Amino acid sequence: GIIYVGAIVFRGILDGTVIGKKRFPNVPNAMGTLMLDCTLSGSRGTPLMREAYTESFLYAGMVLVFVLLSNVTMMGVLAGLLVQTVKTVAETEKEAKTLKDLIAHMDALWAWALKHDDDESGTIDELEFRSMIGFKETAKILRRMNVDVEGMVSVASFVFQQHEGKLDKKNFMNMVLDLRGSQKATVKDHMESRKYLHAELNRVFGRTLTNDLSTFGNSNDEV
Repeated sequence: GIIYVGAIVFRGILDGTVIGKKRFPNVPNAMGTLMLDCTLSGSRGTPLMREAYTESFLYAGMVLVFVLLSNVTMMGVLAGLLVQTVKTVAETEKEAKTLKDLIAHMDALWAWALKHDDDESGTIDELEFRSMIGFKETAKILRRMNVDVEGMVSVASFVFQQHEGKLDKKNFMNMVLDLRGSQKATVKDHMESRKYLHAELNRVFGRTLTNDLSTFGNSNDEV
C-alpha cells in the first residue's frame, strides 16, 4: 500500500529530473526502487537520498520521510506477527493444560462412578447413575469440568435408552463431554436434539393414547 502510493508520488514529482528518469521512469520501476533501496535495503535508502540531494534538498527529505514511514510500517507488521505468535503459543499451552486437567477429572469421575456400580459389571445403568448424581462429590467433579448437571439429569434417560440401558466408560465420558458448557453445538448435537424431542413426544403422546384407550375400554365395559 505505502510503496504503491509512494511510487505514484515520486513518479509525478521527479518527472523530468535525472534521478526520475534513472530510478522512477514508471510506477512499477518506482515501486521496485522504493522496495529494494528504501524498505528492504540495509543501507535504508542512503544512496538514494544522496542522489536525490544532488537534485534538491526537498527530494532528499521526501525520500527520508518515505524511509521512516516504510520502516515504521514494517515494524508494526513484525510486531503484530510477534504478538500473534505469542498469543498462539499461550493458547496452545492453555489448551494442553486444560486437556491434562480434563483427563484427570474424567478419570476421577469414572473411578467415582464405578464405586456406585452395584452389580460390578464395569458399566453404569440409569439407576446407578441417578444414585451417583445425588452425591455432592459427583456435582463437584462435574462442575470442575464445566458440565451442566441439571441438563445431564434431564437427558440421562434418553442417553441410556440409546445404549440399551447401560453406559461403558467411553459412552459415559462422551455424554459428559457433550454436556460441557464450553462445547460448541454441532450438526450431531442438532440431530441428537431431534431424536430426544421425538422420543419425548412419543412418550407423552403414547401415554396419552394409552390412557384414552383405557378410558374408552372402561366405558364400553360399563355399557
